[in-house]
Amino acid sequence: MSSTYLQALLSGIASGAIYGLIALGLSLQFGVMKIINFAHGSFLMMAMYVSYALATQAGLHPLLTAPLTAAVLFVVGYACQRWLIDAIYRKEISREPIGVLIFTTGLWIFMDYGFLALVGPDSRSVDSPWANEVLVMGDLIFTYPQLAGLLFAALITAGLVAFLRYTRTGRAIRATGQDREAAGVLGIDSARVYQLSFAIGLGILGVAGALLLPLYPANPFVGDTFGMRAFVIVVLGGIGSVAGAFWGGIIVGVLESVGSQLIPVTYAEALIFLLFLAVMYFRPSGLFGVENE
Repeated sequence: MSSTYLQALLSGIASGAIYGLIALGLSLQFGVMKIINFAHGSFLMMAMYVSYALATQAGLHPLLTAPLTAAVLFVVGYACQRWLIDAIYRKEISREPIGVLIFTTGLWIFMDYGFLALVGPDSRSVDSPWANEVLVMGDLIFTYPQLAGLLFAALITAGLVAFLRYTRTGRAIRATGQDREAAGVLGIDSARVYQLSFAIGLGILGVAGALLLPLYPANPFVGDTFGMRAFVIVVLGGIGSVAGAFWGGIIVGVLESVGSQLIPVTYAEALIFLLFLAVMYFRPSGLFGVENE
């Protein structure tokens, strides 16, 4: 393998890890609540602006903005689920939550144009020497934000899997996602589980936004591209599968990076969605999901 293709492969893995982290929260929310949050990309855009404000106004290192941005998005997620989505969800508890889908679609458009009115259309990026530093390994070059994204995405995915498997709260989240009524019989408060799950999903998205900002400038519509990509990744990896979201992100990142070395970039993008359609047709549960009998 030539160094050009090896560079593209490894860069794709690094980029894909961040894509997977962006999709992680969306997969968790769907796995537990059975709803698709169409405003997910707009919350990512919000996270990038929060990280940008912390880096430029408070003078924090881009990496140090990640936990603070996660905390802000966690609170936003809890409040959004508690006081906005929960009221709609309760009215549709006996049927498909179509109202929630429509609500999050409206929230997506409101947030995009609300931020456009507040901050204007200009793209903003952090001006930090760290964002431009590189690690050279022979013919291979990696930026420090790429390496940080790969490391934190892997750690957070592993941490979330361990949290869901080995903690009492995590097992309550999994039980509610598998069967809400049975979990209720066991004394699990599904409303609190939904609030926590939505908040955790957005908290993880806060970290993803902070890691993405040194690589990609923020603007009011930046979430549209990454939100759509997150949806594709969730389907590829397996809807509701935390580990599947991570590996789905890696697949998309590698296809995007290596594919652009072989074919025009627009064709590489089309190839990602062709794979998405093929998975939906032949294996609707996703590449790493569990087939239902």
